[in-house]
Amino acid sequence: MTLTAEVTSLEENKVRLDVAVPEDEVQRRMERAIRRLGREVRVPGFRPGKAPAEVIVQRVGHDAVVQEMLRGALGDWYSEAVTETGIVPIDEPDLDLESVPDEGDLTFTATVQVRPKATLGDWSGLEIGKAEVELPEGALDAQLQSLRERAASLVPVERAAGKGDFVIIDFDGTLNGKAVRQASARDYAVELGGGRLLPEFDQRLLGMSPGETVTFPVGYAATDSRPELQGKSIEYTVTLKGVQEKVLPPLDDDLALAVSEFDTLEELTADITSRLEAVASERVDELFRRMVIDAVSERSTVDVPQVMTDRRIGSILQQTAQQLPENVSFEDYIAATGRTIEQVIEELRPDAEMAVKRELVVEAVAESEAIEVTDEEMEEQVRQDAEASGRAADRLMHELREHGGWDALRQDMRLRKAVDHLTAGVTAIPMAQAEARERLWTPEDDRKKVADKAATPDDTEGKPAAAGKLWTPGDPR
Repeated sequence: MTLTAEVTSLEENKVRLDVAVPEDEVQRRMERAIRRLGREVRVPGFRPGKAPAEVIVQRVGHDAVVQEMLRGALGDWYSEAVTETGIVPIDEPDLDLESVPDEGDLTFTATVQVRPKATLGDWSGLEIGKAEVELPEGALDAQLQSLRERAASLVPVERAAGKGDFVIIDFDGTLNGKAVRQASARDYAVELGGGRLLPEFDQRLLGMSPGETVTFPVGYAATDSRPELQGKSIEYTVTLKGVQEKVLPPLDDDLALAVSEFDTLEELTADITSRLEAVASERVDELFRRMVIDAVSERSTVDVPQVMTDRRIGSILQQTAQQLPENVSFEDYIAATGRTIEQVIEELRPDAEMAVKRELVVEAVAESEAIEVTDEEMEEQVRQDAEASGRAADRLMHELREHGGWDALRQDMRLRKAVDHLTAGVTAIPMAQAEARERLWTPEDDRKKVADKAATPDDTEGKPAAAGKLWTPGDPR
């Protein structure tokens, strides 16, 4: 099928598509609709699906056939027109079809809001603060301590259980005096305060000695993932059978040999430091990229459609819901914050709108700089991703092409290239210098100067600026 479509720009980032569908395509779709109806409509004297086309039309009526045809075809024709014209809709279209002619091409219009384009400002000569790469305080010690924890040994002790000890327990749960099979265990080993036990268990077991038994209730929420425990109060009887103290090994070469491929603690420490520095450097670079995008966005103009902001908010809420613990519903999470869903949406709106603006600005940069991504670059990226995830590169490439991820990957890589172009085109300055400029100048300062100038004659007009005056945005370089 080859349809024709013309695009007319309207106000508020809308366009109108004038679409013409060839007569033979319309006829083909009509015949398909008749066959579909023939399988559903019973015609006396004919088996299902065997009645002639003219009989089906006579049975259900021409208008019913047209409506059945349009139900399946109109959306396909609109989608093809979108592909043909290259527009990027951001909302559902308003379709207008006056009639389906008996002969000749079928014509209809589609009015739809499209993705807006940002107007880039002048970002040449932009200077952005970039932080120094520094390791977070205590990061190295925390990594070494974690390795000691992994290599720790457990030593039985004859004393009361304390936080960090491993305890061996038997426990049985009952509901109304009847045993609950899912709430019982023998010789269960667990760390006190390690987060695996219910808070009530931790509280009761702390300070207990081997051989002691305690009984206490535990209430389960109505939203608990285990149906047999939902909304129930289980009576637990717990016997502490043993206490084991965790003994950490010293920081020495033996530890390095035990937990790594290095022979000495010095080599191990150097490797950990290098990896921490790489992570810190990546965070600094990411922050710098974000600051560059924000600075370019501030100098650009774009009207962000509400529908794009609403969809971004929806994505944020969906991601939040997916990250909640299994037994916590999204509604309960919102209620626990003391806010309504409407309040949460409005709180998210400014950040969501800014996120969309950043994306549109980066798209504009990619377009203005004619940035493209080759198939070779994409295949190399897929191979890297496959290696990192332990998957077969050819299989991953096939899945991306078959399930619509190929074009999405290309666009994502194109935007990353655009961000790299931006960061390469600005000058990084020490963060302290950037913060000093921010303290010495704000947009309110300029507005105040304009107001003061209007109220008070300026006897320095025409004189050169004083030597050593700090440059600020807007001043000539």
